[in-house]
Amino acid sequence: MAEQSALEVALDFGDVDDFEGAIERNGAETGFFFQSAQSVQVGQRMTLKVTIRGISTAVFLDGIVAWRRLRSAGAGLPAGMFVVLSDRDRARIDGLLRYLRGGGARSERRKQPRFPILLEASYRTAKGSHRSETRNLSESGAFLRCSGPLLTVGAAFPVRLFLDGSGGKPVEIVAHVAWIDPFEDTKGMGIRFAEDQPALKRVAQLVKRFASDLQRFRSLAGN
Repeated sequence: MAEQSALEVALDFGDVDDFEGAIERNGAETGFFFQSAQSVQVGQRMTLKVTIRGISTAVFLDGIVAWRRLRSAGAGLPAGMFVVLSDRDRARIDGLLRYLRGGGARSERRKQPRFPILLEASYRTAKGSHRSETRNLSESGAFLRCSGPLLTVGAAFPVRLFLDGSGGKPVEIVAHVAWIDPFEDTKGMGIRFAEDQPALKRVAQLVKRFASDLQRFRSLAGN
């Protein structure tokens, strides 16, 4: 899978009920409307960074801009955009709500911000090698979507990241499991990379390039 980029938008909620109430459910058109004056094209890929008061870790949801309202059309019809969730995230939303109502299970403290960088990956357990993909990436860790078995929190294991796309040679990095998401429709592992590994220089280069491109896009969108 080649590197993909998406515009990230932050959505903040006071509690899980507020978050659930903001979800507009309409089958394949399930998603979120939010007020925004940004100049964003219909069809633009979006990553919604959802933060909820009292829950330490943000939730990331993928989607695309389905339609925009360029100007306010009166009371209750503000300018903004509607983002339709991806098939995967639409399917996981109920499991995600159950997870959040339990307070989450993530107390991970991150030194670097994570970005919605999607890369093909694989990891090894005692049962063999398993394909996966990153949902986000930073210089010090990532979240791996996993269809195979999950390891226990604290376990060390090798993970391969295809930084140059599926046609390139992967880099292998030793990582530790920081937390797990056990739900079938959202299953995966939050991982921290062990320090002082040569391959981390390439990860850092990719993350910095993505952050620079994202900042440039935001600057252009704000003009």
